[in-house]
Amino acid sequence: MRLNFLNKRFFLSFIGVFLFSASSLQAQSLDKKTKPYDARFKNVQEILKQGKIGPGMDSLDAIIADFPQADDIYFTKAILLAQMRNQDGAIQAIKDALAIQSKPEYLSFAVDAFKSKNDADSALIYLDKLIDQDDNNTASLKRERIMLLFNGGYKDVALEYFYKTKEIATASDTLDMVGSVLLNDAGNYKAVIDLLKPWADKGTSLAQVYGQLAQAYNLSKNSKLALEYINKGIQTTKEDFLYFDLADLYRFDKKLKLSFDALKQGFQSKKVDFTDKNRIIMTLLNPKGPYTKDQLLELVNILVEVHPRIAESHMAKGQVLWLKDDKTAAQSSLAVAVSMNPYQIDAWRMLMSLDMDKGEFDQAIAHGGEALHYVSNNATILYFTSMAYLMKKDMENSRKFMEAALNNAQEESPFLQANIYGGLGDIYNSLKMYKASDAAYIEAIRLDSTNVTAMNNLAYYLSLRKERLDDATKYAAMATKLQPNNGTFEDTYAWVLFADGKYDDALVWIQKALKNTNPQTSVLLEHYGDILIKLGKTNDAIKQWNLALEKGVDSDENKLKLKKKIETKSYVE
Repeated sequence: MRLNFLNKRFFLSFIGVFLFSASSLQAQSLDKKTKPYDARFKNVQEILKQGKIGPGMDSLDAIIADFPQADDIYFTKAILLAQMRNQDGAIQAIKDALAIQSKPEYLSFAVDAFKSKNDADSALIYLDKLIDQDDNNTASLKRERIMLLFNGGYKDVALEYFYKTKEIATASDTLDMVGSVLLNDAGNYKAVIDLLKPWADKGTSLAQVYGQLAQAYNLSKNSKLALEYINKGIQTTKEDFLYFDLADLYRFDKKLKLSFDALKQGFQSKKVDFTDKNRIIMTLLNPKGPYTKDQLLELVNILVEVHPRIAESHMAKGQVLWLKDDKTAAQSSLAVAVSMNPYQIDAWRMLMSLDMDKGEFDQAIAHGGEALHYVSNNATILYFTSMAYLMKKDMENSRKFMEAALNNAQEESPFLQANIYGGLGDIYNSLKMYKASDAAYIEAIRLDSTNVTAMNNLAYYLSLRKERLDDATKYAAMATKLQPNNGTFEDTYAWVLFADGKYDDALVWIQKALKNTNPQTSVLLEHYGDILIKLGKTNDAIKQWNLALEKGVDSDENKLKLKKKIETKSYVE
């Protein structure tokens, strides 16, 4: 069931005025005193009204350089960055504004900015400051605080705060609706029904009441009343987002056609916020989702039609097209997304990944260079640019970009840092910097204990060098345990055991690898032959080596070695 509570973003509604109304721009600061940069600020307004985002941002930065205490310029910059979906940049800009002066509109923006990052703890800090300053909106801010506590994982505290607020507050359908979210989550469906049924029977105009009430009835195994109240909510409030709740109810009853039809109605509505639709699409990209790929494509086509000027709608379409293996069309959609919002790092990441998936490494490098023009020194873009050079076997440039990614990844997630170290492991190994390579792989595994690629590669390269075979065995075993039935990892494990002279065990794992690899590779078949020859099965070994030769070998040197094995009927190092 969709939870759509109190999520009207201050900055999104503000931006609409910001871009198209010069008078509201002039009034955005509560301090109406003449400022020495007013004329320059008016010029920025004109630039932005023409849709010239880049030059507008440059002009704002120029004003800040000359007037570093211009808190309202930082605020304007934060709004603009938020519109471009550059959440990190918007947060830094609003922090800069608040460091100069604390104003309610700045604090409100900060709350919403951190909410957009799912950082409830930080949002709570700024919300508490806002509650202290803003006496006019105490009730709505307290409701907001309840939900932030809940979303931050402080569910018991949130419920306690709800009941305290309810004791002193005027009876309110909005407050009771917020409380129902907590109670539904706690499984107290009777309490939800007791809270919300009177409001729904009175015909409240608050649509979320019907959604939460329907959820409580549905989870109480009363789908009839759940459907009754959702349909009443749609008729009474005319709020189209309730179609998403209706879709959930039908899906729960395994009525997938009715569910999809309701979902389409919600997507077709211009009244429903894009963010809600996009969140649903991201959820449905799960391979085990209830709808077909063609149905997902129908939804994202509606998304693009209804929200053509939002980059993320084209991103979503690109992801679905990629899922459908229509890679050229996916590239086209993602290219539209980055052209609309060149600060959208995820869109660049997906576009570069798709370029590499298609073997278009020069294209990926070009896209990386273009992205870095807008998001300079971004660790994600540097990483993917390095990977494109690595696939081209341009080790010098690959190393340069991967080391730059590492130098700019201090604030990034451990997951990204681990991938960067894993990439450095690959690069350093290719450059025969073995100690550095091993250290990089080990750091990748330390940062992400599920990084099976780093485990596999470290194990394989150690086995080729016949070094630290106990460690190689440990890492190869970990990789196969974390990701079973992966032919590549099973081949590595077999080869580590082979290097350690454990040929019977190696045979078990190479046969697993053969079973789980389609099509079988020349390297895998050659390894199979190597293990068989060590076990005295000469004819079987020669058969596998001949099959490997037919598959095609990656270099003349390896081809000659394989032919020598066949001719001498023996293993050749």
